[in-house]
Amino acid sequence: MKKNLFFSFLIAFLSVNSIIAQTLSENSRISILTIGPDDELYSTFGHGAIRVTDNQNGIDQNYNYGSFDFRTSNFYVKFLRGQLPYKITSHPFYQEMEYWRYFNRKVTEQVLNLNLTEKQKVFDYLNNNLRPENVEYKYKFFYDNCSTRLYDILISVLGEKVKFRQDLHADSTYRQWIDKYAFQNSKSWADFGMDLAIGIPSDQKTGYKGAMFLPDNLMDAIDFAMVNRNGITQPLLISKQIINNSDRNPTEGFITPFIFFGFAFILVLLLSIWAYFKQKNLVIFDKILFAIAGLAGWFLIGLWFGTDHGVTTLNWNVIWLFPLLFPMTFLLKKDRIVRISSLFFSLYVIILILFLLSFYLIPQTFNLANFPIILLLLLRGFMNSSFLNKFKK
Repeated sequence: MKKNLFFSFLIAFLSVNSIIAQTLSENSRISILTIGPDDELYSTFGHGAIRVTDNQNGIDQNYNYGSFDFRTSNFYVKFLRGQLPYKITSHPFYQEMEYWRYFNRKVTEQVLNLNLTEKQKVFDYLNNNLRPENVEYKYKFFYDNCSTRLYDILISVLGEKVKFRQDLHADSTYRQWIDKYAFQNSKSWADFGMDLAIGIPSDQKTGYKGAMFLPDNLMDAIDFAMVNRNGITQPLLISKQIINNSDRNPTEGFITPFIFFGFAFILVLLLSIWAYFKQKNLVIFDKILFAIAGLAGWFLIGLWFGTDHGVTTLNWNVIWLFPLLFPMTFLLKKDRIVRISSLFFSLYVIILILFLLSFYLIPQTFNLANFPIILLLLLRGFMNSSFLNKFKK
């Protein structure tokens, strides 16, 4: 087994190095491949790759940015902190097509209008990135991913000769693009989680350039891009074709986050009314509820200050997912400090009310499913506050 692995590695190493050493022929082609999503969460936004074809030299190779290794030490910690090393990988085109066909993913190919010098520059750029000292890089979801890297290659090779439409996809925010793709792919729960985790930077408009963090938007940009050589302006795109179609039809389950938490609020409201008139307490329920909310707040604080993602900072969700709820949960209904607990939840109720009243003034967009959760927390916070005692009097 080890011997086979060694020879497989050796063959791959020699084939890559033989490709690196080659000079492209006049009939070579450089293509951008846009791969649609499949059912896995990580593929929701699609994928972008670049294909180099040269039949004369026996080259038909794909290059992919954004690959990573699950075997990396402390994988999940590095992933959450935005410190997981990503890399460029290269595989024969036919192998990747088999993979995309197997997972029923749509693949669109755009052949670029490049002269031989420009094609060679792209080829050399890619192969230089494959060198051990260059292969790894720090991934950024919005700013440095599989799609933005392809845009960077075009700018590096063509410079000011290439012009993109500056009004194309320029007026949406990063969060709006995420919401759109989550809706299209029936991933409302994933969208809910992402909306919780990302902060104000996600509510900035992308502009035409930033929008190309999505492979589909890069594909649209190439459709309309123009390249100027020696005073002659031509389309950057030579041809475009779908080389693998998909019959995916994602459907959303009935229980979306808004419906789930909406029903939860109604049930807790009825339970609270019953408990009030029956003079029952819901201490265990409240401890679980506020502990979860407080821990979620600490998690958001960790994403804000302890990661390198760049888009999880300035997150106003920590206002209603108040981190101090977690330690204060242990003080609920403690006889000696019931007054402190009541005052704390009175303050929390005021914070939630002010948050709701100032909703349109906050420079961050919130998921619709947040609001039944906030109302639920407001209700149970009120039931544990000193306001309730005054209300009884």
